[in-house]
Amino acid sequence: MPRRLPVRRDRAHLRIAVATALLATGLTACSSAPAENSGSGNPVAGGTLNVMRANPFEGFELDKQTLNSSFQISDAVLEPLIRAGADGKTLEPGLAASWSYNAGNTVLTLKLQPDAVFSDGTPVTAEDVVFSAETWKSGSNYGATYAVIAKAKAVDEHTVEFRLAYPDTALPAFLSWSSAGVVPDDFGGKPAKEFWQKPVGAGAFTVEKWSANGEVVLKKNPRYWRDGLPHLDQVVSTFAADPNTIGLRLRSGQADMADEIWAVTASTLPKEYVKSQPEHLTPVLLMNTEDPALADPKVRQAIGYALDYSALVTSAYKGFGTVPSGALPTNSKNWAAPSKPYFAHDPAKAKSLLGTAGPAKLTLHYANDPSSGLVAQIVQRNLGAVGVTVELQSGDASSTFATVSGGDYQLGMFSYNAISPDVSDPAWYVAGTRSMFTGLNPDPLVAALGDYAGTDDVKAKAAAVTRVQDILFEQAPFLALAHVSALEGQRTVVKGAEITPWGTYYLDTVWKSE
Repeated sequence: MPRRLPVRRDRAHLRIAVATALLATGLTACSSAPAENSGSGNPVAGGTLNVMRANPFEGFELDKQTLNSSFQISDAVLEPLIRAGADGKTLEPGLAASWSYNAGNTVLTLKLQPDAVFSDGTPVTAEDVVFSAETWKSGSNYGATYAVIAKAKAVDEHTVEFRLAYPDTALPAFLSWSSAGVVPDDFGGKPAKEFWQKPVGAGAFTVEKWSANGEVVLKKNPRYWRDGLPHLDQVVSTFAADPNTIGLRLRSGQADMADEIWAVTASTLPKEYVKSQPEHLTPVLLMNTEDPALADPKVRQAIGYALDYSALVTSAYKGFGTVPSGALPTNSKNWAAPSKPYFAHDPAKAKSLLGTAGPAKLTLHYANDPSSGLVAQIVQRNLGAVGVTVELQSGDASSTFATVSGGDYQLGMFSYNAISPDVSDPAWYVAGTRSMFTGLNPDPLVAALGDYAGTDDVKAKAAAVTRVQDILFEQAPFLALAHVSALEGQRTVVKGAEITPWGTYYLDTVWKSE
């Protein structure tokens, strides 16, 4: 599949466009226990988990993390207040044992785990959370997400209040992001730069060593607050950009797990080594609406009808997905379909929409990975069949992202997903990035999301999501190419990895049977 280019949230702020809340039904309180361990048999304590990752590690500074691999490693050390359930639709306690709102949804009160301590033995207190909240808000990347917290107040040692600038019942979902990891007050007396190099957190693991393009070594935190966890003594996460290397090491046993593997890699592995999640990751074809050749929505719709989505699923994604049913990622809480069927392969309709004024030639920028190359070839072939010549321009992931996010393209490839349990998460990402770097005015999207925020009624919320889907269908600034599964390479000795639809998992529940 086309990988998300190496910026998960970039500098886009999900809620920068309006001062209204995201409203996520059912996220106002939580008293559930952590999910059952999904491994078979009794967990075995000890051992080292060797993980391969396809992306660099961006370090522990919370505001600088953009990749799923960085989120996962950071969560293991700097645990957030709340955790996302493996189903991608629920929330579970983290360092916050429970949380609740006042009647007007303007004060969020969190009760901390009474036994939680940092890895140096210092108790986790409300003052630490107050300092952490100010740290989140000061970030240039994610600060706008937490700006709704007008004031954080320590009520007592284990109770903290977030007094909000406006009603915001979605905040608990965003407190499950790794960008909301809890750190000691005043960084434990260390300069911030020194702290981020080897942070002290309240997570299941401590930092032994790390490098961006090499190994990250995590050691078991013996003071972790969850009884009996973590099971592992050590986690070693190694970067390898080459999918062939990842596959070979997994088959040979040098690696126990391989995160975010390509569909083409998965297709070469033994079936029992491939764990696929409910279809959620959504690769997209971006169309620069500010380019004269693509300024007409009919041209963009024509491209939507020119594409053979079944061929994309079977060829580029090796069957690990479904044809798109809307622009927003599926298997998200409160997802709703567009009011009309989404784009399907209809070359005759594409030709009719193009008429005689359609572009004769377009250029497609894509990352030079195996799946993206297959997608690009199919797009080129499909558009050629309706009279549009496509020139292919490939590059490394970083340079391709810079081209696309900078608006210097006609057609581009990208991929997105939620990282918290609500469909408004990816929808706000679209709005906050000028309709996913396409240049389309996001105001209609923002208005629909504002309506979503302003109601508790399930039907009204669904109607608002449908409006978002309809806008993205009618204006077609980008096209969902498929909804695909997050794929994890996992040897059979690995148990207890509870993987979300977007492909991350918490390391504390993982164990090895030998």
